[in-house]
Amino acid sequence: MLDILFVLLLFFMVSAGAQKHETALTSQLPGPAQPGPLVPAAIVIDGDGQVSVNTVPTDGPTDRNLPETIARLKGIVQDNSMRPIVVTPSRTTKHSRVMDVLNACAGAGVKNLAFGSPAD
Repeated sequence: MLDILFVLLLFFMVSAGAQKHETALTSQLPGPAQPGPLVPAAIVIDGDGQVSVNTVPTDGPTDRNLPETIARLKGIVQDNSMRPIVVTPSRTTKHSRVMDVLNACAGAGVKNLAFGSPAD
């Protein structure tokens, strides 16, 4: 029984030596900084189908082609092609309207797209 205890003690001593200590980790902590060009652009779709890009309403709720939304997205993508675009539909938004917005994103050449969770 005592020899098993010594083997366990030896095992824990060897494994404790392989751990990295916090002082040995090299990481930079975030500090105060200005928002960079990778601040996400927000596309919000309300329950009626109204699309807003960065809180500015664009095309009407019945317009399926969304030309003004595409133009705004092209401007955003032209500035920085990797800028994230976050699409946040309302819980009552129809799926067809979300598809219209996704088609507009594809037409504008958006490469970095994500979905946000609705606040309501």
